Amino acid sequence: MKNIMFFLFVLYLPLAGKAQINLVRNPSFEQNDSCPDQYDEVKYAHWTGLDTVWNPPDWAHAIPGVPDYCHTCAPYPSLGNVSAPANGYFYHYPRTGNGMVQVNMFCDERLVTGGPQQFRDYLQSRLSKQLISGNNYLVTFYVSSEGVSFYSCNNIGAYFDDGTIDTTHNPGFTQTHCRPQIVENAIINDTAIGDSMTWIKIQDTFTARGTEKFITIGQFTDQAHTNFFAIKDTSSSLDLPALYLVDDVSVIDCGNIPNAGGDTLITLGDSVFIGSHELLIPYTWYVLGSSTPIDSGGGFWAHPAATTTYVVEQNLCGIKKWDTVKVSVAPVGLSELHTVNNYVRVYPNPAINELTIEHAANSKVVFYDVVGKEVFNTIIVSNKQMLDISLLAKGVYVLQVINGITGEKLSQKLVKE
Repeated sequence: MKNIMFFLFVLYLPLAGKAQINLVRNPSFEQNDSCPDQYDEVKYAHWTGLDTVWNPPDWAHAIPGVPDYCHTCAPYPSLGNVSAPANGYFYHYPRTGNGMVQVNMFCDERLVTGGPQQFRDYLQSRLSKQLISGNNYLVTFYVSSEGVSFYSCNNIGAYFDDGTIDTTHNPGFTQTHCRPQIVENAIINDTAIGDSMTWIKIQDTFTARGTEKFITIGQFTDQAHTNFFAIKDTSSSLDLPALYLVDDVSVIDCGNIPNAGGDTLITLGDSVFIGSHELLIPYTWYVLGSSTPIDSGGGFWAHPAATTTYVVEQNLCGIKKWDTVKVSVAPVGLSELHTVNNYVRVYPNPAINELTIEHAANSKVVFYDVVGKEVFNTIIVSNKQMLDISLLAKGVYVLQVINGITGEKLSQKLVKE
């Protein structure tokens, strides 16, 4: 059980104590409650249409306007054409991972028979936190026009609000009362490229009013104010759609400060994850002193052969910021914290009631629990000092030693039994 706890803690550690950078939940549609096998099952990916009450696959009460969840785990062929990359509607790979969403952005209402049954789909999710008034946010998402589409259109965008849009009684109708903050004015048509991996980026910034809690992706202008053209024969008097795939959605505060993580120590030959496990973060990673990128994204597994300082560069809203993290490498078999002149030794580990710390005189020792909360601290006054930890609850902690002269911080995981 102890080993399982330790493994789970190592996976969680890069996120502990850090705020989420990308405010979109499940931004690449990877997490799901079930593999899709029918139309309109976007709720399996923790997103919704404007009708958030309907639960798939309640076909007797299905309401138009619900996007389709497509995933590589879906069977092919399937009734709902929700598999990937092979699909009855398209052959296309997700931009990242295994999931994406199919959205009907537009249809020629003049050709719809039997009334306005479904003019639009809208893809909606609640943000992980409410936006801050006056702050600027960078919004990015990717789309690709499907091969089965009859039309291509412009004005695909993202609308942010407090959830009022969800009160509509016509979720499949064009939501012309909404004014999306992010809009792509150009007609998006990449079907001519014929590439199963092409994605078009839609990106812009906007200033929040402070009431925004939801993001809704779709096309919000009526036909008279939409630029579109037919890419297939539209002589059939049917509901002819402009279908687009959507993937990799992000909303990031332009004032975000990059965080490379805390300095750490590994044994020679080991690896450590540095940075954040979050997706779609505009980070580029370097080794200090080199201008050659070694990785990109929120974080990566580092495997240095010697003590190495890594630099993360954040390029967000046209502004570059940096942070560093040092990974110290100790000789094989030595698991103590390393300083320039000696080793800070912490033992035993796991510990029960007592803990000994060596070579840390004039330092402060702080214990943090698994959610990053400080639970105990003390001052080390001698070169070898014993600590009574009997009052600490059993579990996994991060022990941080702060040098009282240089301010250098060294961290080590500790198991209390």
